[in-house]
Amino acid sequence: MTRAPSHDALLEGLPSRAGIAELILSSHPPRDTYVGWQHFRAHCGLLVPAPAISSQQWSRIPASRQYDYDLYRELTNANLPLQVTSMHDKVGKLIRRRLSGNTRKKDDPTRAGVMVGGWGNYGKTASVCAAGAVFEDQWLKLHGSLNPGSLPGTRDLHAPVVYVSTPVTATPKSLCASILGFFRAPIRKAAGLPELVRQVADSIHDHGVKVLILDFTDRG
Repeated sequence: MTRAPSHDALLEGLPSRAGIAELILSSHPPRDTYVGWQHFRAHCGLLVPAPAISSQQWSRIPASRQYDYDLYRELTNANLPLQVTSMHDKVGKLIRRRLSGNTRKKDDPTRAGVMVGGWGNYGKTASVCAAGAVFEDQWLKLHGSLNPGSLPGTRDLHAPVVYVSTPVTATPKSLCASILGFFRAPIRKAAGLPELVRQVADSIHDHGVKVLILDFTDRG
């Protein structure tokens, strides 16, 4: 005779009520800032749904934990993990191959990019950001979390990956401002495009940037 799973087995992976409340109430810094991107990279894929159980199994859970289970399932259902699809696999493989080649170039100043297009809510941003987060983890591990191109005595943030969200109507100046905004860099109000371009180039070099993700969106 098969023994029914214990309460602990049914609730495996379910946080405490205080933990669930913290997950619901906690705010995430914008991903298009250095702090926000680091938060995304550190927490990417950690919100895992509790195991799906039958109504009979649910009825055997203590009443106090039934509410916790339902609440956590609602939270994870509203924040579903990234689904592995054919598109996701192809995009990830292409990005990994392109980054591998780009980070090994020495004298060629030109770096080939990748453009991912498609309808909304197809997972383009999620797939690209996931690939970027994996690359940054590997790059930091390779260099002991240090910027191999930094100058002695400097304290610039090491940011191998920069994520920028900007509208499709962005101008060159506003795009430069968005990139500099990732680092919260001060921008002179009267700065012209050539000055902004130089400032962006300097920031990318000083912060050890290897990947620049530009997310053009129609959303306001």
